[in-house]
Amino acid sequence: MKILDWYIFKKLIITFIFCMLLFTVIAVAVDTSEKTDDFIKTGLTNWEIFTQYYIGFIPFIWSLLYPLFIFIAVIFFTSKMALRSEVIAILASGTTYNRFLRPYLIGGVLLAVVLFVGRRYFIPQANKIQFEFKRNFLDRNDPLKNRQETSCYNCFYKRIDSATYIGIKNFNEDTRTGGMFLWIG
Repeated sequence: MKILDWYIFKKLIITFIFCMLLFTVIAVAVDTSEKTDDFIKTGLTNWEIFTQYYIGFIPFIWSLLYPLFIFIAVIFFTSKMALRSEVIAILASGTTYNRFLRPYLIGGVLLAVVLFVGRRYFIPQANKIQFEFKRNFLDRNDPLKNRQETSCYNCFYKRIDSATYIGIKNFNEDTRTGGMFLWIG
């Protein structure tokens, strides 16, 4: 790779990391605001919540939004290069458009490999951490998730108020019939 390739490649990676960190802060802030009451009910400290929940949540969000981060990074830094007339200068110097795209392709393949490895090895471990925390602390007060019968896959529930649920067991969509009517509250 030549100097121009390294310049574009570094811009891509730096902008990608910036987008990833920015959206991570936003995602954690939104998730925290939604779960503040649940976190308070657990009685855990902020550090314990961070190490037991957000260590699993952040990689989950990264893997979920990874393609979006790449897209935004490419659009952002390429438009910045075009605004400063760098693209015009590169193409006017005799560099072909295909040659100009080489660092984008190399960066895309590298980032795809990172995502593949992450989803194969690291994200399942992070999901396990996050779901263990949810099961142990957040879902323990939910009456639907604490029931002894967990094998009901054709059950439909509706929340009436903050503590009351109604439901139908073994609902058949073809005949529009159901088994048992449940009132949990």
